Amino acid sequence: MHRDERRDRRLGDLGDRGAHERPCRDRQLRAIDRIVHDDQHGGARRPGATFDAERIADRPVQHDARGGRAGQLGELPLETRRIVAIEAALVLDRAVDRWRAGDERDQEEPHGGKASPSPGSRGDPEAAICDYRSGVNAVVHLVSRLPVAAVRRLAALRVLRFDTGEPTLRGARELGEATAQVHARWGGDLCGLLNALSRGELAELARAFALPPLGRSPELRERLWDAGAALERGGAAISHALQPRPVLLGGHLVIQQPPRGLHPPSPQWPRAIPAAVRAAPPADEPETIDELLAAADRALGVRLGRRGRDKGAWGNRAAALLGIVERGDGEPDWRGDVEVKTVPVALEASGRWRIVEDPAIAMLGEPALAKLQRTLWLARSDVGAGDATIVTWYLLDWDAHIARLAHRYLHTRPKGPAGTEARGVYLSKRFFADAGLLATLNGWTP
Repeated sequence: MHRDERRDRRLGDLGDRGAHERPCRDRQLRAIDRIVHDDQHGGARRPGATFDAERIADRPVQHDARGGRAGQLGELPLETRRIVAIEAALVLDRAVDRWRAGDERDQEEPHGGKASPSPGSRGDPEAAICDYRSGVNAVVHLVSRLPVAAVRRLAALRVLRFDTGEPTLRGARELGEATAQVHARWGGDLCGLLNALSRGELAELARAFALPPLGRSPELRERLWDAGAALERGGAAISHALQPRPVLLGGHLVIQQPPRGLHPPSPQWPRAIPAAVRAAPPADEPETIDELLAAADRALGVRLGRRGRDKGAWGNRAAALLGIVERGDGEPDWRGDVEVKTVPVALEASGRWRIVEDPAIAMLGEPALAKLQRTLWLARSDVGAGDATIVTWYLLDWDAHIARLAHRYLHTRPKGPAGTEARGVYLSKRFFADAGLLATLNGWTP
């Protein structure tokens, strides 16, 4: 049997055994966690290892002539096993969920899903200041006002693919057990709790807080977040850094983390679609990162034309506007150092931007992690009549935080036409709220 077939069959077996293979899942996750650990400790040497400044997250690299000249060396075939490890861990983590990909799209939460911890998070020392002043956890307070049926329903909700928390057991349970389950899952996530509540449950809570129970679910979520945040503040003046205010995207509350990378300024927030400009690509491939970003500035507003049937056409045209020379060797696009990726965005009726879909990072077996070491994200928006343009760019460097996000949001799924057996490595659109790109589109409060 071919090695890839054996690997795929083994991953299928892991998915079938699911929750009974917890020790195996933990081993797979530990392999990925080593990447995070190395970044957090500055790539500290392990016994018997020699330091190499060109290592990627302190992982082995292979030296070849072109990789050395580019300043970013290719990774060993171990990269394939790391991505497989990510896939296996995710398969095991989702063993409780037997739904197919099409069903997941129907059930998956709108963009943003689980937001960052709200004030009062037990794992956040800054948010603990809010708890100290008020002594109130908004989630605990809100849950105490919910009907018994609502608490039991929340306790039985399945954990979606990119949510944190352990899978829940369905079926009848005692109220105390159900309440404890809800507290454990959402105790530090006020946005997540409000996103999980139905319109009727939100109205019940609004009445309990003497708030108007009128309007659609998004408006009720905003009202109740304000009430819960005020409870945790206890009347104190808290900065947005300690108590970030969520925005509504897809009807759900989303915390936009502040930008972590370079991006162009904007005279207004949310950004406007740039006026149409003529293409002005550089005559030669940029020599420096400054020249590359200057080319990205000139690409803003350039109309990319109709895409046609090739899904990668807009990405290729955007890369050409930056003067990128296509080498097709699996290394990052610009001189083996910077990967250039487009990510589709769209304006909601509220005027805010959202990420449309998960971008593909690489085919399974390619060095996907190497492409995230330094990535120039180009936010691409439709402008009507089948045309599109680049709205902004965002240069993001790998660090311990991005490693944790990659651990959480990288996943694999079929890539290609219907019936294909090829698999690609994708990055969940939730990544961009936590990594700061959404804030460069919608604005943020320092």
